[in-house]
Amino acid sequence: MQLGTFSNSIYTLCTWFYRLAYVNVLWILFTILGLGIFGLFPATIAMLATLRQYINKKDVPVYSTFWKYYKDEFVKSNKLGAVIMLIAIILYINTQFIKTTDLSISEFMTVTSIIMSCFYFLVICYLLASYVEFDLNVKTHIKNSILIAMYNPLPSLYIIFGFAAVYYALTYISGLGFFFSVSILGLVVLSSAKLAYRKIEKKQTALPT
Repeated sequence: MQLGTFSNSIYTLCTWFYRLAYVNVLWILFTILGLGIFGLFPATIAMLATLRQYINKKDVPVYSTFWKYYKDEFVKSNKLGAVIMLIAIILYINTQFIKTTDLSISEFMTVTSIIMSCFYFLVICYLLASYVEFDLNVKTHIKNSILIAMYNPLPSLYIIFGFAAVYYALTYISGLGFFFSVSILGLVVLSSAKLAYRKIEKKQTALPT
């Protein structure tokens, strides 16, 4: 039986809701399974890698795909996570130290610290997206993520507004977070990063050979 255009759209939407909810629950469970701190980054990478399959229109099973990435990337993703957390701790300590300095200097340094933290947040988003998209070494992932965050303001704005929208939705709709919080954020990050990659490809194509 041939589905109409409207029915087909409803089916696709329901399928996406199901996948996002399932992946979100798996992210929570596998983060806990890894004792929180050791499960956070493997679960996040598995979540992003699984969602990437659906963005690329590959109809893969949710659980087995998630589990494969979680298992295969457990050690490597935790190493990446250690680097991310170390830099985040340094930024936090720097912010706390600024508060103890002279008030006139403190205000300027606080603004600078906030800007650096926001930039670092964007770099992490692009870094995680790059990790599941390209087979590169960590240094190249980090370098590319910094460059993308610096030179692609539009995708970066999509990430910021996307995170803000999810935050407000979770605030006003109780129970939404358990099923859709992290998976929707992952979708925002991957979609924004994909837009940045397309812009870079167009610029490279336009360059004279």
